[in-house]
Amino acid sequence: METKITVVKADSTTFEGDSGGYYVWSNTNTPLLSEFKLGAAKLLLHPLGFAIPHYAVSSKIGFVVEGTCTVGFVTPDNPEEKVVVINKGDAILDAAGVVSWWFNGGESDVLLVFLGDTSKAIVPGQFTYFNVAEVLGLLGGFHSKFPYYILALLDVWEKAFRRVPQHVYM
Repeated sequence: METKITVVKADSTTFEGDSGGYYVWSNTNTPLLSEFKLGAAKLLLHPLGFAIPHYAVSSKIGFVVEGTCTVGFVTPDNPEEKVVVINKGDAILDAAGVVSWWFNGGESDVLLVFLGDTSKAIVPGQFTYFNVAEVLGLLGGFHSKFPYYILALLDVWEKAFRRVPQHVYM
């Protein structure tokens, strides 16, 4: 089998907003990633950009291409949050199952490139992420029943609005 190796830009946008973006090299346009069960992605954080707490089923290494970034980690076996600052030229391990968040507190963009094993991912060649609603440390100030109370309040509002005559909505 002939393997074609070329340098290509990240070709798929997973998220893009005011805080930055997350871009991936898709296994459709870069079949070598699927073949070797590797994932490749790029995280761009603008000043004051924040990547919410999340975890992946794949371990990966993040290479800081430009900027300075603050990163928080919570491992499955230790609820204590670890916070580190990484700079241009640094590499950082983002292990499978570890909850992490990323923040750019600087005045210039932060760019990281991630490479890692995706053999346990849902789609080989693509990182599989799960967002977290509550983590000790960063979001630990919210009680675990907070979403329940909000949903209960919404239910009360819904019942109240059902009693309002239909013509009031128009």
